Amino acid sequence: MKKNHKIAILTLTTVAAFSSMLESAHAAVYWSGSVSSDWADASNWSGGLPSTSGAGDAIINPGSPNAKPVISTAVAATVGQTYISTGAGLQITAGGSLTTVSLVTGQWGNSNVVDVSGGSLTISSHLLLGNAGYDGKINISAGTVTANNLSINVTGGAKMNIGGSGAFIAPVSNLNNINYWIANNAIIAGNGASGWSVNVDTTSNMGNVVLTAVPEPSVSLLALGTGVGCCLLRSRRKSASYQH
Repeated sequence: MKKNHKIAILTLTTVAAFSSMLESAHAAVYWSGSVSSDWADASNWSGGLPSTSGAGDAIINPGSPNAKPVISTAVAATVGQTYISTGAGLQITAGGSLTTVSLVTGQWGNSNVVDVSGGSLTISSHLLLGNAGYDGKINISAGTVTANNLSINVTGGAKMNIGGSGAFIAPVSNLNNINYWIANNAIIAGNGASGWSVNVDTTSNMGNVVLTAVPEPSVSLLALGTGVGCCLLRSRRKSASYQH
């Protein structure tokens, strides 16, 4: 009987130790920004790089003295999700690329902007903006952001802004939600300035919807549109008659 008790205790101890190992193997890593703004420098992280085997989620806290990580080169994919914490941000510049499982803003408080001014951000699962009802914007002024699913909780002011040569790409299954968010100014172009609109393209990239910012025709051009169109049409017809 005593022998059985010993076996039971040993088994429980083994299970507890194994569970502890699993937890530690998937412990979150935290941005500290203590050395530089370089995402790829392990010295800027507490717990190791987000791409390290066995790493958990990457938590971007406001670092000191470097408040947000900057990605200017291709970095290894994160093992877990990426959370932009309260007061924190993220910047991806030309030449930079990041692949992550999900990217979450506005989870515990208002996040600062995720700024994509070049390069690429690839999200294999969800881009969750303002997930818990706090602010958490993304600005795509250049480069490309690709996500399998998009969700925008506008309660705290979260939104997506597209400008310049920036583009957002998602499967066409997101189209109805995307149209709703555009209609309700949760997805805007040119920071919402007059003269800009979001172009919704469902034909150039098979199975996907591509969002870009395009300038709207000015009132003066619209007024002249009929006459210009007639002139162009006449010109084309004239050119065609010369070919005969």
